[in-house]
Amino acid sequence: MIAKNNIFNIRAGQNWQGSVGVRKGFVEFESRAYAIRAWLVLMRTYRCRGFKTIRQIVTRYAPPTENNTERYIDCVCRQMHYNAGYELKDDSTYILLGIAMAAMETSTRLRYHEVANVMETFKIRIV
Repeated sequence: MIAKNNIFNIRAGQNWQGSVGVRKGFVEFESRAYAIRAWLVLMRTYRCRGFKTIRQIVTRYAPPTENNTERYIDCVCRQMHYNAGYELKDDSTYILLGIAMAAMETSTRLRYHEVANVMETFKIRIV
């Protein structure tokens, strides 16, 4: 079961802005915008820790101990039209990654402008 508004299946463990509870180990958010915000913050943290390629990011986010990581990477790469070794170099490419990852995690169809609006509203930049 997908936790409320948690379109990226973000696990509980941090005090996320917009969190309204936890269900089966996953954060519940008051809105999709807060889930997108949490994912953006995670991506910024990953980048700061050296995870910059699609393969590095997805492997960290969806490790093989819990997921079919190679399938996940393949699906994301197909949707983004990049290879797994591609290094994300700008925020617009991270938006495409978010769209692909939300589709993979919860079959959620995000729109580019929705993620871009959250970035603007919360003043979040990854690169």
